[in-house]
Amino acid sequence: MPDISFIICAHNCLELTKSMLDSLFRYTDLENRELILVDDASTDGTPEYLRAIGGSAIVLTNQFNQGFSKSNNRAARRASSDYLVFLNNDLELSPNWLDPMVKLHETQDKVGAVGNVQRNFETGLVDHAGIFFDLEGMPTHAWKNRKRLPPKAYRERNAITAACLLTKRSLFMELGGFDESYQNGMEDVDLCMKMRTNGYRLIVSHESVIRHHISRSPGRNRLNYDNSELFRKRWSRYASRYGSQEWSAEYFHRYARYWWRINPRLALKAFYLFITRRVSPKVPEFTSIPDGSAKDC
Repeated sequence: MPDISFIICAHNCLELTKSMLDSLFRYTDLENRELILVDDASTDGTPEYLRAIGGSAIVLTNQFNQGFSKSNNRAARRASSDYLVFLNNDLELSPNWLDPMVKLHETQDKVGAVGNVQRNFETGLVDHAGIFFDLEGMPTHAWKNRKRLPPKAYRERNAITAACLLTKRSLFMELGGFDESYQNGMEDVDLCMKMRTNGYRLIVSHESVIRHHISRSPGRNRLNYDNSELFRKRWSRYASRYGSQEWSAEYFHRYARYWWRINPRLALKAFYLFITRRVSPKVPEFTSIPDGSAKDC
């Protein structure tokens, strides 16, 4: 197994952080690996808990709440391993969650990052098995609300969530890390777009399955509109090329179990696109990143 730095940032939610770290210690071989914990100005006992972990864990403390991008970028600069694994503090890991992700990164060609399947902790249904784009170039979780796992061992996607993401530190730093213009949302999809424009592949392991307490961090959704508008301005024109290829099939997959929620107008449009779409060349790779889309880490 390669050298790995595990990065976990926490802002309050102490009990979730405890459960997450318990699962990390239980299901992950941490010997000779780096664990970096960031307390993002918590006020609920999280700072004391993280400091009490001891051992070789590195604990970084933000005096003021910095959010997802800045906290993870700070930890990435501190990391010394070849690989980075970003983990939300509201996950619960499972046996053999890591090995399939590492294997895909090391055996597939030009991989930018590897993600996994995440089930909603409360419902048990799949919440994430990659991300697809709609016709306007905006992202949506794939395979959401399905009981069964996606077929095959893995699938290449055009974006993945950073709730659980493995990547090379050298590439992460080269691309400027998470763009700090975003505040607790869309940073990961923005990073995926930077990887795609540079010709890297994004892969989701279907053999790594974990559970996720969805959007439990305080302030997680407060700036959703601003984050979405920033992404729309920066990337939607490019991502809509992917949407034209994948949206119609993904729309029906998304509502397979909830057919009564299907919007008739959208369903008709998706059906028309699906049956009329001819076999076409691969979506052109982007050759440049829009101005201002990257920021030094």
